[in-house]
Amino acid sequence: MALRIEKTFQVDQPIGKVWSFLSDPTKVANCVPGAQITEKIDDKTYKGSISVKVGPSVTDYKGEVHILRLDAQNYEIEIQGKGQDVRGRGSASMTMTGKLATLDGRATQVTSTSEVNVVGILAQMGSRVITEVSNIMFEKFSENFQALLQQSSDQPVAVAIDAKPAAPIEPGSIAWQAFRQMFARWLQVLKNLFSGRSV
Repeated sequence: MALRIEKTFQVDQPIGKVWSFLSDPTKVANCVPGAQITEKIDDKTYKGSISVKVGPSVTDYKGEVHILRLDAQNYEIEIQGKGQDVRGRGSASMTMTGKLATLDGRATQVTSTSEVNVVGILAQMGSRVITEVSNIMFEKFSENFQALLQQSSDQPVAVAIDAKPAAPIEPGSIAWQAFRQMFARWLQVLKNLFSGRSV
């Protein structure tokens, strides 16, 4: 299942500081629930993992992240990540392009475009639910991004090779939020349709 996801959010920080954070995968990984950088291969290649809880079981994906393009002059980065379920129940890949723009001399706009391909157990939820889940996950990512950016000075983030695994994503609860949001929108559409009719 292939999806294209485009998102934008704003950060009340200068573009140079945001770029320093965005161009470091070890820092960005800390913003993604369930994700963890486990090893740095070189300046452009990292090994990592992400844990996803589906019902009572936890599915672990392990793979690599590659920086395909890093354009500091134009504040653009292109990253590709690929991972396999360690139990062979699926795979996922993503190519993400991130771009920064100054809004008023201080605030920064972050725009990301992602091409996501999911195979296996997560794909069974369907594209509509996965899109809603992606929206909720992006909200959590942007909240974490802004919070960590405000906390960070220029201290490097250590690569967590032997650290405790990150808490897994729980798509059951997130998917339930997605269903509720879709249902609420459908109810609003029905309400609008029938509000103009005389009883």
